[in-house]
Amino acid sequence: MTGDAPLLIRPRLDAKPWGGSRLARFGFGLAAGSEPLGEALLTHGDATVVEPSAGEGRTLQRLVDAAPEVWVGALGAVVTGDRPCFPLLVKFIDAAADLSIQLHPDDRAARAIGEPLGKTEAWHVLAAEPGSWLYLGLRPGVAVEAFVAAVRAGGDGAAGLLRCIPAEPGTTVLLPAGTVHALGGGVLLYEIQQPSTITYRLHDWGRVDGRGQPRELHLEAGLRVLKPDLRPEPIVPVALPSTVGRRQVLVATHLFALERITLQVGEPLILPAEESPQVVTCFGGIFRLDGRGGGVTLQTGDTAVAPVGAPLRLAPTMPGVVFRAWVPDLRRDIVRPARAAGATDAAIAALSSPLPDLPTLLAAPG
Repeated sequence: MTGDAPLLIRPRLDAKPWGGSRLARFGFGLAAGSEPLGEALLTHGDATVVEPSAGEGRTLQRLVDAAPEVWVGALGAVVTGDRPCFPLLVKFIDAAADLSIQLHPDDRAARAIGEPLGKTEAWHVLAAEPGSWLYLGLRPGVAVEAFVAAVRAGGDGAAGLLRCIPAEPGTTVLLPAGTVHALGGGVLLYEIQQPSTITYRLHDWGRVDGRGQPRELHLEAGLRVLKPDLRPEPIVPVALPSTVGRRQVLVATHLFALERITLQVGEPLILPAEESPQVVTCFGGIFRLDGRGGGVTLQTGDTAVAPVGAPLRLAPTMPGVVFRAWVPDLRRDIVRPARAAGATDAAIAALSSPLPDLPTLLAAPG
């Protein structure tokens, strides 16, 4: 296996007080007696390569440090600000209980506190219990002053000022930095985000840790970066042209794109080389993912990373679905193929909503 081949990755697993047991369906679990498993960070810097011939036990960050041109790339470097880190953080989240009401700074606010990157993220709901919710921005008509007062007062009053939409499998939403949000209990997510860990908790539902202590809140820092006009809406997928299977873009910004690919046996798909690494996660079936220097087999829950500039062949040996993530050239990778498949510009523009990335590009000549 050479440097042009995709690599199978073992994720970093994080226990969380709100975590659950559903990540076991993807083969992930923690030692008995630990807190529940909340997150499987598929492309964290601590994730490790599992192919022995490619360096068993090497972390993804070590790969980046050794060859940033292979594992960051030109478009990836735009996302990271030339920082040597993998440009896409992809994870599974199992929320058995409500996550805190929280938000994240944008890049400018992050740099003001000495951090390199802010955090814009997107959620795709994989499964949800009846009555589960996504909390996405302030309810229309809620004054910022009223929300700030409710946050400072403590209690659950702030939650009643947030927009709630039902968490339904297949829903995708984009949460730009500055969006106040919370993930309701009973939801299993696939998340893609900027490679940043900055989170400001405004309210944690009175939760305490194993020592009976509440988790830290960050009221002043969080309220400073709040963007009250952000109210994300579910995104309608947009089809891409394909002679085999079905390809749909779920979300697309200058920071990341996420595509769902459904294939039957006998329908190999060639994925183009990109100017960033690519991440491929299997959600059902069995797939062979090959680059010029070799390949890996993916089963449910498996994730592979593929290097910059490597065209890929994706071939199912059992029908199924994969998600592909990368840092796109929006005009080349999204706008032109979506138009070729018959999508309207309004539908394409909505893939980055509420960010202006695609509306701005579509309004420009070229």
